[in-house]
Amino acid sequence: MSFYERMGITPLINASETYTNLGGSLMDPRTFQAMQEAGSGFVDYLHLLDVVCERAAKLTNNDAAFITTGAAGGVILSAAACICGNEGEKLDRIPHVEDITKNEILLFDGKFRQQIPYWKLIGLTGAKIIAVEPTAEAMDKAVNERTAAVFLFPSTLYEEGIPSCEEIIPVLKSKGVTVVVDAAAQLPPKSNLWYYTKELGADLCIFSGGKHIKGPQSTGLIVGRPDLIEACRMAASPNARIGRAFKTGKEELAGFITALEIFVNEEPETGFKRQEAILRKIESLLIAGADVQTEMLAQGRLGTYQPLLLITLPAGKTAQDCNTYTRSLPQPIDVGVYSSEFQMPENVMFVNAYNLKPEEAEFVAEGIIGYLNML
Repeated sequence: MSFYERMGITPLINASETYTNLGGSLMDPRTFQAMQEAGSGFVDYLHLLDVVCERAAKLTNNDAAFITTGAAGGVILSAAACICGNEGEKLDRIPHVEDITKNEILLFDGKFRQQIPYWKLIGLTGAKIIAVEPTAEAMDKAVNERTAAVFLFPSTLYEEGIPSCEEIIPVLKSKGVTVVVDAAAQLPPKSNLWYYTKELGADLCIFSGGKHIKGPQSTGLIVGRPDLIEACRMAASPNARIGRAFKTGKEELAGFITALEIFVNEEPETGFKRQEAILRKIESLLIAGADVQTEMLAQGRLGTYQPLLLITLPAGKTAQDCNTYTRSLPQPIDVGVYSSEFQMPENVMFVNAYNLKPEEAEFVAEGIIGYLNML
């Protein structure tokens, strides 16, 4: 009997996204094996952390890296590092940073601030968060002697109506401002692992470890400037500071670095074609069995390099109702429903094959067709 069976739970087929509330991504068997091996004995944790972080920096073409507990943990540690640097006395005072000169963190105002609330986590450090009019000129003027950093949140959706990283980072770096990019879900392509830091000049960049890297969901990656990475580490577990709660165990470290190696070493087209083949099968089954319109995109919801199947349902049918139906099946299926900020018609849904196995294509198609055939 499997674990889920013992718990009385039926696993979902994930045809939507690497959402946290679905469990992120499926790990490769090699990742599971590494975690099992790491958990079979004891180790000098700090030495293991050194080795894994050095390996992560090399794999991502960065000067330094640190593994933490998800991109959210990375946001908090990065903010702490920007405010306090690697001064232990200052890190000990978080969140009481009122008398630290550089304790303000700037970010662009705009509708994305309501769409992605993750920026609020910066405030756990005690930082004063300043929302700036979404123009390069306004951000340039907003920078002052109290500015610890500017945080940016890239994607085709979140950057709508505000300057892109490509536009604003050069402006900020010309003034010597520290720039942090939260690129949690901005993979693939794998080149983004070094694009924001090495090509655009950001000081730190943060990624989720449990989404497209397919590591343990409780992992995240910070890459960039060695002095700031060292400050992140000083703020983190096992130190008794704000990051003590963001503990990555030896098993998570082993799983993450193994998943990162797999992700970096896979050719971009290999993963794209694998997903596309599954989506093409779903598309053909839908066209043969239902009155739908389909469109294959070469870009994910947030601008990532992956295929995405758009499905336009007949009038009177909605993506949300389809998802409710497919999740109620004996084999539940989560299909893609656009949230309100995407401003998509309610009868347009999507299917993402990033977490689909080839044999699950028929289940997904049959589930959608079953909904469409309901009276």
